[in-house]
Amino acid sequence: GIMGSGIAEVAAKAGCEVILRSRQQNTADAMVASLEKSLNRQVEKGKLQADEAAATLARVTATSSLTDLKDCDLVIESVVEDLEIKKHLFDQLDRICKDEAILATNTSTLPVVEMAMETHLPEKVIGVHFFNPAPMMSLVEIVPALTTSDETIETVKAFVETCGKEAVL
Repeated sequence: GIMGSGIAEVAAKAGCEVILRSRQQNTADAMVASLEKSLNRQVEKGKLQADEAAATLARVTATSSLTDLKDCDLVIESVVEDLEIKKHLFDQLDRICKDEAILATNTSTLPVVEMAMETHLPEKVIGVHFFNPAPMMSLVEIVPALTTSDETIETVKAFVETCGKEAVL
């Protein structure tokens, strides 16, 4: 949705390869189209060079398959604010993603530890709350669970700063 495409824009502009996943391919494609419109508006306003917009868009791949996330270093979910849905997703991601992957939630209201407990590596689970609209807002909340490791916190903080955002623990 809006948050997913906004976070994808922020990460892709920072030079990260992004896999934008939605449950249906047409929705994933629509999010990439929305991202393209956003980048084109920035070019029209003189805030972004056309070649930078093209390079940003080229770093984003749309998919409907969770298994396409298997090699990602960081997965940030932004599904509906429903704890049971998020817990189910974290269980699925835990089975699919490599052990080195950090699994993050963009929630601002739900307990991160509940999602962490659905994984076999709860120290690799963290909250990374981008405010809406993600490309415009400068602050990002980092919300560790009781189980989150210091290494995970530092890695996510570095990612947020690479994206040109201010990390607030």
